[in-house]
Amino acid sequence: MTVINVIYQSRSGNTRRIAEAIAGVCQVQAIDIHKPHNISGTDLLFVGMGVYGGKPDNSVLDYLDQLPANTIKGAALFSTSASGKDHMELAVNLLEHKGIQLYPKHLLLKGKFLFLNKNMPGRKECFEAEAFAEEVLEAFNY
Repeated sequence: MTVINVIYQSRSGNTRRIAEAIAGVCQVQAIDIHKPHNISGTDLLFVGMGVYGGKPDNSVLDYLDQLPANTIKGAALFSTSASGKDHMELAVNLLEHKGIQLYPKHLLLKGKFLFLNKNMPGRKECFEAEAFAEEVLEAFNY
């Protein structure tokens, strides 16, 4: 049996909303990294993070750094930020160092911040997240 987990870190709920859309496709519950959980034996891990000030929140980087090496087979990254730019290089490096095969494409979606990107992520972004999840599952043959 394939074990898939969707974990996320979210300050304002933007990334949580995308994580829940991805988790729905995978038929699992999205897991907030700040709540107690167990992801041992994971075959595929979706990792979601909010980007603040041009980098992922330190809590998600610390979380990824604490993952035991060679226990997760594959991973896919997604993020939300007001800029919509890819700022996941640190997370990529941490996971690759752990021997985790990364899906080469990251999902980057705009999130709201103060008055920027009002109503983001919306339904369109959730559809994009669902399509991303299906694409990743197919690429990993799940």
